[in-house]
Amino acid sequence: MTLPTACLRIAATSDVHMHLTGWDALRNTYTQTKGMDRLANLIQDARRTAAGGFILVDNGDALQGTPLGDICVDAPENHPWPAILNALNYDAVGLGNHDFDFGLPFLNQVMGQAHCPVLCANETTNAVTCAAPFAIVERNVLCSDGEGRLLRVGLTSVLPPQTAVWNRRCLDDAVQFEGGVEAAGKAVSALRDAGADVVVFLCHSGLNDGVDSTGENFGAAIAADVPGVDAMILGHTHLRFPGPDHSGLDGVDAINGTVFGVPGVMPGHAGTELGVIDLTLVHGRNGWQVDGHAVRRSGVRIDDPQDQTLVNITSPLAEAARMHLDKPIGTTPEHLHTWFSMLRPSPTEALVARALSGTIAKAVAGTDLANLPVLASVAPAALGGRAGPDNYVNIPSGQLCERHVAMLCPYPNTVWAAVLTGADLQDWIERSLAFFNPVDGEGAALVNPDSPAFNFDVLHGTEVEVDLRAPATFETNGHRVLPDASRVRQLAYGGQSVHRQDRFVVAMTSYRGAGGGNYPGIGPQTEIVQTNVEVRQALRAAMAGDIQSAIVPGSDPWRFTPNQGVRRIIQTSPVAEDYLSYISDFDPRPLGLDESGFLQVQVSI
Repeated sequence: MTLPTACLRIAATSDVHMHLTGWDALRNTYTQTKGMDRLANLIQDARRTAAGGFILVDNGDALQGTPLGDICVDAPENHPWPAILNALNYDAVGLGNHDFDFGLPFLNQVMGQAHCPVLCANETTNAVTCAAPFAIVERNVLCSDGEGRLLRVGLTSVLPPQTAVWNRRCLDDAVQFEGGVEAAGKAVSALRDAGADVVVFLCHSGLNDGVDSTGENFGAAIAADVPGVDAMILGHTHLRFPGPDHSGLDGVDAINGTVFGVPGVMPGHAGTELGVIDLTLVHGRNGWQVDGHAVRRSGVRIDDPQDQTLVNITSPLAEAARMHLDKPIGTTPEHLHTWFSMLRPSPTEALVARALSGTIAKAVAGTDLANLPVLASVAPAALGGRAGPDNYVNIPSGQLCERHVAMLCPYPNTVWAAVLTGADLQDWIERSLAFFNPVDGEGAALVNPDSPAFNFDVLHGTEVEVDLRAPATFETNGHRVLPDASRVRQLAYGGQSVHRQDRFVVAMTSYRGAGGGNYPGIGPQTEIVQTNVEVRQALRAAMAGDIQSAIVPGSDPWRFTPNQGVRRIIQTSPVAEDYLSYISDFDPRPLGLDESGFLQVQVSI
């Protein structure tokens, strides 16, 4: 006897980061390859062509990421994101770590406006009043025998537990999260006990840590260790799955889209892709069973029109953002860019360092820290990477405006500082230098593609010589792997060698000061200086000339050991080809564009 079959289509977005339209507010340009107003066409097509049941979900990190999101902070009651969720008839939304960036009251008020369930299974303090640990959505699906049958689809979601650390500045320990794998096991069991026939897991986490359940990317561990998961939506890392981004991981089929046999999809971030999982279901004596699957990602189509309903929702917001971003602040005599920040210190990061250090110098004035040297730890605001070849700072000399503040400070952090020793500084720099690949062959890439630029911190105020002939002391996740290795050949302050017992006040963002990035030296015993000054506020003051650097002027904060005698490849913006004179001492030779649109340049280090 042939059992009746049916289909369930699961469509998913993830890591939208307030890319509600294709307008790039930072550069005041428009692109037709991203934005929810165009992605809506793919959603409507996926719903219309579904052979059976249809579920639409979002996997978190929607509320922060563009100036449109910043504009909404003062008016959460009119936030466009829940309006878009409601207009497109989403069935459930999982929370991501960046959804907490503006604090709990904001999150609860905004997401409380969504008509669909908001999910977070690993929050343990019951402070997120807008969310539930799981939900069940019912569908009446037409089966192959012509009969309609009830299908109960269980939905749950988890995010990295480090979210409480990363957002300590605004959460203040009011929210805590348990481990993703542990929470997943409880939620899936609860869903099965509640009668879920199929369980779809919204995992705001990536696969990069393999089956390491203690990291922030534990998707593979859930698939391997938590029984009862029928499909997974992945995210957080801004990679794509299925596809070559995840080739070679244990248990992962990057071609067919399975993780330890569980079908999964990670759509592109910023509203560029829709992820789709089609499940084939069989109905028998024991209810529904998954009998097959197909996984795909679909990118925004350039020729698709904007969805008019979404345009009506976002247009007033975009106009308000445009007016705000055009406000003048000051001027700069220098061309500020990050095209070559992987090769030498940039005036762009130096401007941020001035803002941070000046703010901290005022904060510690009159305290027992006032006589310590002030440094500033700064990472490039935009340095290509997963966000693509347009993801660079480019501010011509002349007028500075609010748009440039947002460009230099993409996250809503405040200014903090940590009191660190010379030994801490050594480890801090070594951890940052995981950004670079080892010198292991002519023509290899200079930068480790698994190391995001926001973890490439430079200590302004120090003078460091970097030798890439040595292996990295730390992995890109901040774990120390070679304690006897060192890429730091010299570490000096004011022309004098730094000793292990020397003490410094190091200005940084609240994200770094709270432990974000897993930098050594930050722990329960670290003396932390917290201010309520937003980094953007400090930048405005520095741009207007109202704040001065507390860093002792000296040589550049870092340089490569000269004459290492090897040529490497860097990726940069295609626009940078006309400015290679900035790095003439690296003997740059342009090699053309790669398949992602980056300009490849061969350099000598």
